[in-house]
This record gives sequence, structure tokens and C-alpha cells, in this order.
Amino acid sequence: MRIFLTALILFAIVPLSYGQENLQYENIKPYVIGFLEKVASSSESCSLFKDLVAKDISNERNKKMMLGFCDSDIDFSKPISFSQISTHRFEGADYVCGIISGRTKINRKIGVRFISSERYHLILNVKYSRRPIAYTIDDRFLVDEYRLQIRSFNEMNEKYCQ
Repeated sequence: MRIFLTALILFAIVPLSYGQENLQYENIKPYVIGFLEKVASSSESCSLFKDLVAKDISNERNKKMMLGFCDSDIDFSKPISFSQISTHRFEGADYVCGIISGRTKINRKIGVRFISSERYHLILNVKYSRRPIAYTIDDRFLVDEYRLQIRSFNEMNEKYCQ
């Protein structure tokens, strides 16, 4: 009887904690989307370069710029999904880490890893699966800045998401 009671209590508690975690994950999703929409390049820039490439498909600079502006961010008018979402505790604070996946404006797959400091759903850092916009202008500073962002994310990920 004692084992039966213990099992019954365990089966009652596990779904409750799972439900709370799912609710927390559902709450973070709009903040991740909002953050990524704010930092995304403008749709007008993508449209401009698509038009320029359509007029002159031999212009390699315009093709490169189009890829930079059209293939670096998630297009939120297309379906998205969240995966690998998990909660971690570090020095008394909760952090949610995960991945949001979708498609770019030119319909290629892209993913973004994120780290959020909880209670306030503050997005601390993100890392894109690829970022062609960093390489479009052939500016060494932008490339170095992008690499610094990756290094910063990896250090935070190691600290808060492991």
C-alpha cells in the first residue's frame, strides 16, 4: 500500500511541474520573437536588393547584398518552431535556453539559439545558425564584431545553459 501511495503522489507531482515548465516556455516565446524582430534587417532592404538583382543578375555585389539582407533573419510571416528549450539555474537565478527555427525571406532554413534571464524574460544573447549580413560589405570590423558576438554567446551558453 505504501508503494502504491508513493507512486500515486509521484504521478500527481510530475505533471504539475511539467505543466509549470511548459507555461514558462510559452511565456518566453513572444519575448524571443519580439527581440528578434527588433534586431532584424528591414524587409524594405531585402525587397530593394531583390529588385536590383532582378534587373541585373550579373551584378555580384547586389547578389551578395541581397543575400545579406534577405537570408540573415527569420521571416516571421512564415511558420516558426521552438525546440530544445530548457531551464537552468545559476547563482540563484533561472535562465531559459533554446532554439527558434524558421525560414528566411528567401525561404532558406535558419535557426537562432537564445538565452533568457527569467522572471523578466530578458533576452541576454542570441546566436544565429548563419549570418551572411556580417560578410556582405567586406568590412573586417563587421566580421570581427560577429565573431565576438559568437564568442560572447558561447561563453554565456557554457555558464548559464549547461
